[in-house]
Amino acid sequence: MSTIELQNRLIRRILNISDREVLEYLYGIAGNERASIYELTFFEKQFIQESMEEYSSGKVESNDEVFAKTEKWLNE
Repeated sequence: MSTIELQNRLIRRILNISDREVLEYLYGIAGNERASIYELTFFEKQFIQESMEEYSSGKVESNDEVFAKTEKWLNE
């Protein structure tokens, strides 16, 4: 499929979308000038920093461990 064909197919699909949220999302990813980079809040930055410190010090659990604990908790 050529670039032109792909563009035309995409345009036809977009013209059939009536959901405003979907259209706004597509507009945003298509290069909306209003789009901006998300700025983390102080709380988010602090949470990430603490998480990185925990990871660096080995305070982590594998997915299997987390799932096992969750399963045990759900069955209590």
